[in-house]
This record gives sequence, structure tokens and C-alpha cells, in this order.
Amino acid sequence: MKRRILTGFLAAVSLCFLTACHGAERMPSDRKEENVVSGAFQGEAKEGGLRVRVDVVVKENQITHIEILEHSETPGFEKTMTQLIDDIVARNCVQVDAVSGATQTSSRLLKAVEQAVLAAGLNPEELVPREQIEQNLNKESGQVDCDILIIGSGGAGLSAAIEARSKGNDHIIVLEKMSFGGGNTRMSGGEYAAPGNWVQESLGIEDSEELFFSDIYEGGQRGGNPELIQILVENALPNAYWLRDFVGVKYKDQQSWYGGHTVSRTLWPVGDGPNYVDTLIDKAVEMGTEIQYNTRAEELVMDESGRVTGVRARRKGMVVEYTAGKGVILATGGFGANVEMRMKYDTRWNDLDESISTTNSPAIVGDGLVMAEKAGANLVGMEEIQLYPINNPATGNYYFMDYARLNSNALLINKEGRRFVDEKDTRDHLSEAMLRQPDLKVYELIDSRVVREMNLEQLYESEISKCYDQGVLVRGSLQECCEYFDLPVEEVQKTIERFNTFVEAGKDEDFGRTQNLEKVGSDSYYMFSCIVSVHHTMGGVEIDPCARVIGTDGLPIPGLYAAGEVTGGIHGKNRLGSMSMPDTVTFGRIAAQSAREMK
Repeated sequence: MKRRILTGFLAAVSLCFLTACHGAERMPSDRKEENVVSGAFQGEAKEGGLRVRVDVVVKENQITHIEILEHSETPGFEKTMTQLIDDIVARNCVQVDAVSGATQTSSRLLKAVEQAVLAAGLNPEELVPREQIEQNLNKESGQVDCDILIIGSGGAGLSAAIEARSKGNDHIIVLEKMSFGGGNTRMSGGEYAAPGNWVQESLGIEDSEELFFSDIYEGGQRGGNPELIQILVENALPNAYWLRDFVGVKYKDQQSWYGGHTVSRTLWPVGDGPNYVDTLIDKAVEMGTEIQYNTRAEELVMDESGRVTGVRARRKGMVVEYTAGKGVILATGGFGANVEMRMKYDTRWNDLDESISTTNSPAIVGDGLVMAEKAGANLVGMEEIQLYPINNPATGNYYFMDYARLNSNALLINKEGRRFVDEKDTRDHLSEAMLRQPDLKVYELIDSRVVREMNLEQLYESEISKCYDQGVLVRGSLQECCEYFDLPVEEVQKTIERFNTFVEAGKDEDFGRTQNLEKVGSDSYYMFSCIVSVHHTMGGVEIDPCARVIGTDGLPIPGLYAAGEVTGGIHGKNRLGSMSMPDTVTFGRIAAQSAREMK
């Protein structure tokens, strides 16, 4: 299950945007000649009581860096900021498209950047045209050659890079369109499901590959490819040891459980997704992998025989052509952050427009899928889009505090004060139930005993503080919690009492819950509001057991491989929590092996 997203993502964004040019009191350098400007300039935009202030670095009329000095946008603005800044720098142009679903926020940022350009004494049209930048680069750089080219530096791409370098001296290049690596993996908890793992053994938990296969297959409503699932099952435990003993990922001495798994079998890395990703990056670089950031792949290049030979990419607005002698590995992720694309393919939820948030990185927009389809790849299961049920209405991101529901005891209550679902059910079933509730919003109730036993206040102090500020969390008596969210306290009290009678009887007569059937206390509570968000896209390019991309003719496309969320057909109609990491590592390594051998 993907967790730990806001803290890790914002930390990464802060590092990327603050380290290169920290400070607000810089002065522009002398002009080399008339209308040719270099230096750092500030601009701001105010609108509707909101403010954005930026620092823009210009070198000879080319925008090379943008730093957000201050903003009063609502939480979640950082995602829009990252995508827009990437586009502005890449195109050297203020006239870029607004981010879908964040038009006003986009407008304020663009106005602030424009003001900085004007402060430099330039009109926006005096910036170096993108075409000229491209021409200059083409004259200087020519073609970049390597043995294996990997597109995307998330869990799948980095696993592929490490595997490829560990087997020889091939020149490996990883292209990453963002200014830092990790993709959705950085925004996750990095949890890893593996049957028979060392923590299970220490706790005496019995598990098997057969049970693991059954959980994945049934959890995906029997829609996954059994052959690919079996490969995932057989490689999950060996790859967990590979991550721990070869790559250097450190794991906590505890086991987690997620909906759809029969037993607790999930390993949890120290530092969650951010540390997990950084460990992979460090290992890949240590082994000689070349990672090129701020480089957006745009088109797969094929020769006359139909073999994929490389990629045409854009770096700082300039076109660069990469040639890969052995193969190209797609590891670009899904399309959860692309509203138009999910509206196009969705047939289950019916309306995944911009009003439905996403837990994804803003980079996850399906560009790899578009490139692959143009190259003749067959897309499978594109209509299978997973929603995550328990997310912060202010940000669209999931709550870390929700571990209380997953691994202990919590109730989900609707606006009428009633339970409406088995709180331990799978993500898709929980989301379906939530979408039937008034205002599409529900409330999670955690009693003080669970708060203490799970050490929630210490573990998630930062999140709790932010949630108070955002108005999505309250702590107090039942009366105080219900009044804060305008819930009928009498109905909520009846719901708690009814649930506690089920606990005494040992049977949940309303929804059949069996996990953590424990009484809810009566002294004080945490209560927070929740919405659904787009979380994972199970569809993507079809691959075979060798991670080769399959074309619409049913045959492998020579030279093209894929791993991770860009692939389809593995998880069926629903991906179980903590299955992303074993998926990305398993097929990332297989893709690297196949590319090295040019299968």
C-alpha cells in the first residue's frame, strides 16, 4: 500500500527547490549587452486573499531555476507548483498550460513568474525562444548512446538499473522528467508483502506462496494474469532479501496487514518510501548508473525493422536523442494524475473528473503509455482504476493515522452517524461504499486506547498538527467530535454501542467484520474526515513473463521492456495494499535481465 506521501514528497520538493539558490536578497548581475539579462529576480501575485512569491534565476534570457519563496495556497499546491515549474523551465516560457483541476493556483504562479521576468527588465517574449535553445543543443550534443535506457526513476526503474549494473559493465542511463527521483514510490510507505519473510518467522505467522497467490488473484477479482501473478509470488521473498542484503534497505522489526491479505505478511522499511527510494538511488549511482534529471522522454524511436532503438527526449526545452544498443525499459508509472486520461478509460466509477483528488505524484500522467501505444504496444485493463478510500479532504493524500484502522481498531461513520461498511474490507469495496454516502465524505473514529497503544501522537505528530490547521481533525469527547463535524451525537453513540454488542457476541451482524473485533472506548477520541482519491491504475502495457512489451499483433516488440505501474494485467481489478513494491522490484529486475540478453 502506498503511504507516507505528503511528508516525503514535500521534503523532496523543498530540497530540490531550495538548495540550488537559497536566499531572497540576491541582486541581478550586470547586463552583458542590451536586452541580455542574467541574475535572480523576484515576483509575486495576489488574488482572492492568496499570495505567491517566487525567485526566478535567469541566465542570458533563459529561465534556469524557479524557487517558491512564499505561498498561502491551500495544501496540495506543491504538486501543481512542481509540474508548472518543470514546464516553465523546460519551455523557457511563461505561457504554459495550467494544471488540470488547479487553474487558479496555476494562474497565480504563472503571474508571479511573469512579474519576476518583468522585474528583470524583460518582456516574456524576449526570453530565448525554445526553438533556438533546441538548435543550440542539437549543434552541441548530437546523440547520446548507451546500452540500456530506463525511463523513470521510481521503484521499477531503479531496481532495473541496479540489476543491470550488477550483472556487468553495461552503460545504463535513467531518464527522469522531475528534478528528483522516486515517482510514486517516494510518496509511498515502501511496504513490501512477502510470504515467509523473516519477521513472520520471528512472530510465528504461518504463510505460503499458495496462500499469497490466492489472495492476489481473489483480491483482483480473478482478473489478473495467473502466469504473471505466479512469477510475482515466487520472486517476492527472494527479492525482499535482495533489497535488504544487497541494496541495503533497512526494515522495521514489525509486520503489517492490509485488506485482502489472509495474514500479516508486509515488511515496512525504516523511513518509509523516501528512505527506501534514496537507498535505491544511492545503490544505483554507486554501481555506475547515470541518472539524468529534468529530462522528459517524449517518443520511442524505432528502426525500419520495428525494433525500439532509443528515445527522443526533451531536456531544458531542448530535444535530445538517446540510442540504446540493447533495449529501452519503460518504468514511467500509471496515469492517476491525468484527469483526461482517467475520464477516457474509466468505466467503473463513472466520473473521475478533477473533483476527485489523487494520491499520485504530479508526474504520473501516463506519458509512457502514450509513447508505447504509438509504438504499437497493446494496452490491457485500462478501465481498472483503483480509488483509495481514506484521504485528507484538504490535500487528497492518505492519512498516516489510518494505520489505526488497518492494524488495530477504528470505526468509519457516515454523515448520519452510522457505520456503512466492514472497515477492514479491500480498497475497492471501501471506496464503492464511500461513494454511496452523503456528501461523499465519511469520518474515522479512533478511541484513546488505540491512540496510546499505536503511539499515534508521537509517530504522526507532524501530520496531526497539519490536520488541525486544515480543519479535518478534532480530538475530544464524543460530543465535541460530533459537534465539530456536525454529526448527530445520539446516532454515533448508538453506533458505538451496537458495535460493542457485536464484539461481545463475537460476530459483526451488520457487515461481517472479523479483524480486530474490539470494543470502542468511551472517554476521548480522534475523529477525522475522509474522501476517496484516485490511487493506482491497474491497466497498462501488456507484458510477457520476460517483461517484454507485447504489441497489438500479439508478439513482443523488439527492444522494448516494461515494469511497474506502466504495465497492466497483473493485479486484475484491484491491487492489494503493499503489492506495489514486490511488483516493481520483480519485474524491474526481470526487465533488466531480458534487456541485457536482448531477449
